[in-house]
Formats: sequence, C-alpha cells, structure tokens
Amino acid sequence: MKTTKWIVVLMVPFLLAGCVSQGKYDSIVKEKTDLSAKLTTATADLDTAKKKSDEQAKQLADLNQLRTENEQLKEKLDLYRKEANPAAADTSKYNTTVEQEYINNLIQISDFQAKYFDSLLDVKVPGITFKIKNKGNKTLSEIEVTVYFKDVNGNNIAEESYIPVNDMDFDYKELKPNYTFQLDGDHFYTVKTVPKDWNAGNAEIKVTQIKFKDE
Repeated sequence: MKTTKWIVVLMVPFLLAGCVSQGKYDSIVKEKTDLSAKLTTATADLDTAKKKSDEQAKQLADLNQLRTENEQLKEKLDLYRKEANPAAADTSKYNTTVEQEYINNLIQISDFQAKYFDSLLDVKVPGITFKIKNKGNKTLSEIEVTVYFKDVNGNNIAEESYIPVNDMDFDYKELKPNYTFQLDGDHFYTVKTVPKDWNAGNAEIKVTQIKFKDE
C-alpha cells in the first residue's frame, strides 16, 4: 500500500504539469488565431490603401500631363499672337480661353460670299459660301460659324449659325492642321431668317465655337 501511495504521489505533479501545458497551448493557439485575423485585416487594409494610392498617383500623373500640354499650347499661342500682333508685347494680359485664342489667331475664313443664289426652282434665295483653314497644329472636331446679316446702316438684322465641321458630317468630321474646309462646286448654305429687303453682300461671318479633338 505504501508503494502504491508513493506512486500516486509522484504521478500527481506530472498530471498537473500536463494540464498546465495544455492550457498554455490553447492560449497560444487562440493568440495565433487572433493574430492571423488581425494580419488578414491589416493586409486587406493595406491593399485598399495601395489601390487608392495608385489611383491618386494616376490622377496626379494625368493632371500633370494635361497641365504640360496646356502650357505647351499656350506658349505656341503666345508665339502666334506676337507674330500676328507685334504691338502686343505683354501677352499675359489676354483674358480669353485657349479655344478663343485659337480662333483669333489660327483659323482663317476666306472667300466668304453672302448673296442671292439660283435655286433648283429658278428662284433667287439668300445663301452663303466660305472656306475655313486650320492654320494651327491641333485637329478640330467641331467648328461653328455665325453669319450676321446687316442693313444699309451696318446694324444686325438677322443671324444664323452653321456647323460645317462635326462628327455627323460625311466629308468633314474633323479639320486637321493645314487642312481647308470648302463646299463643293455650286453648293451653298441657305439662309431662312434674312428679311426680304436684305441687300446682298451686307453680312459678316465669325467663328463662334470650336472643339479640339481628343488625341
């Protein structure tokens, strides 16, 4: 009996030690699980932050590219302005858009006629013809012109706008640098709003709007 008693006494510490080790093991497993979950969450947050950072970097690069192109275009426009008007020494005082500067300096209208044309029914109808040359280095996807009809005193009595260059036109979907728009042969634009007492030739044409082609 004494021997058995001593064996039991000797085994108790080992049994207790086994219980403590299992508890520590479970604690370590739980801690590992918690750390793995935190690591997964942190990795997902990092991926999201990296994706957002990449998007912001791309937006910044696109913005810088746009600024660079705009500055280059403005420099070229300033050069053309100085050549067209040497008296304008300080070009920084121009308070217009890039499109308006392009219209003012790089688009040329020629052979403008505002008169009565012969129609298919042998009736005289008011109409206009003109040519447009793109003297700049940008392709234009749209050009709008407005014609102002005047009385004998030079007052406007009617106006009409036309879009000879546009993406719906068969022949002139765009106007490239150094290209010229012109109507075929005997074609002309008719005018519907001009008064019947209008005198042929009393009119003025202006380019009122353009759009640059996305390149």
